[in-house]
Amino acid sequence: MLQIRRSTIRLAQKTRLRPQRRQETTSHAASAGHAGPPHSSHHPEPVNESFGRGFYITLAFLPLSFALYKFSRSTNDSKEPAAQPLFTRMLQSYSEYKGRWTERNTLHTRMVEQAANDRNLFQSTPGTRMIDLKFPEVFNSGSPYNVQAGQTANLDALFAHYEKKNREDEEKFQRKREARARGESVGT
Repeated sequence: MLQIRRSTIRLAQKTRLRPQRRQETTSHAASAGHAGPPHSSHHPEPVNESFGRGFYITLAFLPLSFALYKFSRSTNDSKEPAAQPLFTRMLQSYSEYKGRWTERNTLHTRMVEQAANDRNLFQSTPGTRMIDLKFPEVFNSGSPYNVQAGQTANLDALFAHYEKKNREDEEKFQRKREARARGESVGT
């Protein structure tokens, strides 16, 4: 910004009209300070200056703005939109956004409250300790190497439980198959 200002000033100084000076011959006496001032006066002639166009525009604008204000005011005090002042009607044309923003803010507040309730629910609920296993061999899915003594649990009871459960399921399936083969109705 400063660079633009400097270059603008230089350009203005170059293009400014400089008054023509009359070159006077200087003598030894004039340069030594013995000569008096030249006989021409250095004061410019008086010029009649007008106020300018901006002054008259401003002067005309003041009563016009007052008249416009009086024109825009309503004469009666009714609440109808057509009887309202012009500027009030212009401002009320933007009031439809007020309702839209109110709806958005209400919806946003509800969403934030619901998110806070969900977060509170999930963080305050203790987790389950039961893990549903698809097959009991999942316990032995680790590496068989570098296993320290006592690191793994005794899974014999677990294997026995699942073997018993599988045997019962197989027997139930076998009974259903035999009942179908005999044509009896199968109950659960």
